Amino acid sequence: MSKLDSSCFHGAYKEICELLGQEAALILHEHYSGQLVSFPKKLLADSYVHEAIYREYDGSNTVYLAKKYGFTVSWMQKVVKLKKIEIVEITEVTKIIEYKGEDK
Repeated sequence: MSKLDSSCFHGAYKEICELLGQEAALILHEHYSGQLVSFPKKLLADSYVHEAIYREYDGSNTVYLAKKYGFTVSWMQKVVKLKKIEIVEITEVTKIIEYKGEDK
């Protein structure tokens, strides 16, 4: 298909063409035409976000991280608290395994 102006495209394909180009619109049409496709509000997986937050958290940047990742401050605090609990539990299990290994 020769290069077309975005005005030649219908509905969402026109928007895709304007945002991403004709090739992207054609690829999406080829793969998804006839289907109802919705895009979740959340782009990143929870596991990735949780790890990133915990890595970046310094005890004073809760508001900054909440804005960066698009979550509330209370949600951020829950993530940090859960991660700390997870680390403590893993540490305790590791200590138990190491202790049981010493008996042998």
